[in-house]
Amino acid sequence: MSNKILITGASGWLGKAFLRKIFDGPTSLNFSDIKLFIKDKSEEELLSAFIEKGVSFSYGDLTNKKSVDLFLENSEGATLFNLAGIIHPKLFNQSDFNLINNIGVSYLAKKSIENGLKKFVSMSSNSPNGYTKNNHELFTESSPYFPYMGYGRSKMRMELNLINLSKQQEVTNFSIIRAPWFYGPDQPKRQSEFFSMVRSGRFPLIGTGENLRSMSYVDNLVEGVILAAEYFDKNGEIFWIADEKPYSMNEIVGTIKDLMRNEFSMEVSKTQLRLPNFISDSARLIDYTSQSLGIYIQKIHVLSEMNQNIVCSVEKAKAVLGYKPCVSLKEGMLNSINWCLENNLKI
Repeated sequence: MSNKILITGASGWLGKAFLRKIFDGPTSLNFSDIKLFIKDKSEEELLSAFIEKGVSFSYGDLTNKKSVDLFLENSEGATLFNLAGIIHPKLFNQSDFNLINNIGVSYLAKKSIENGLKKFVSMSSNSPNGYTKNNHELFTESSPYFPYMGYGRSKMRMELNLINLSKQQEVTNFSIIRAPWFYGPDQPKRQSEFFSMVRSGRFPLIGTGENLRSMSYVDNLVEGVILAAEYFDKNGEIFWIADEKPYSMNEIVGTIKDLMRNEFSMEVSKTQLRLPNFISDSARLIDYTSQSLGIYIQKIHVLSEMNQNIVCSVEKAKAVLGYKPCVSLKEGMLNSINWCLENNLKI
């Protein structure tokens, strides 16, 4: 059986955290060869720290079938981690969500079977399920689909296609990871801007701020992804991977402010922007209308979710995979803020 690992989305936030984990450990993954699927030389530069560790590259993207075919050549018995996807597009085309997150990933999965891969782990998100009705209800793996807009529908279709493929054959074992809002080092610019808004008091808490959000520190998420790769008892299983417990928006913002004051001696605004619920409700209507017209406005989309409960249970992952989220919100945010400062990012 091959010890080869294939990774899509390696240059992204989660991808780099995953590579650090498997090279620097500790990890139970046994590998001898790692091949990364990247778009071009600019992405290779983002991964330069791993070149000396022996990774190889295959160029292309999930919309280019020929490049996918080349990526999967000579990979019988390998494990593939699909960490690629589009969530906040810069140049928005409504069809991009489905083209990349569903059609592209589904083709990758079909060709993985044809090439005899033993395992296929794919990232999904909370979006196929939408929002929980209140802060007492938790999403489980059997919760009904209720996708929000194009992104949610694309992830739902991807999940359904992979589950269908898992039932049709016994060559490749599939696992699907649903992750909520995740955070940690190597975060994209929008997360640094989030810290800056919290520090200045400009980040809006909607309503009471007691709505709950499940979050996943990136190292917790990576651990769940690795554990899923080692699971073969059933094919086509879904696992929610998140921190041990959900947090209220008040707790998230309060934790960040306390860390900035007490651990980093930063000046933090004593005031806090609070807005009524109808602001998020109105943003949701604008988001729905604009996306229907083919226009994606990231800040409107994010604002539309700020008064919602998005809460999941990790009990299945704990019971079946042995998942143990070890990093708390306080420790994770401490690491995130420290990473920003070390990389001279303004917060």
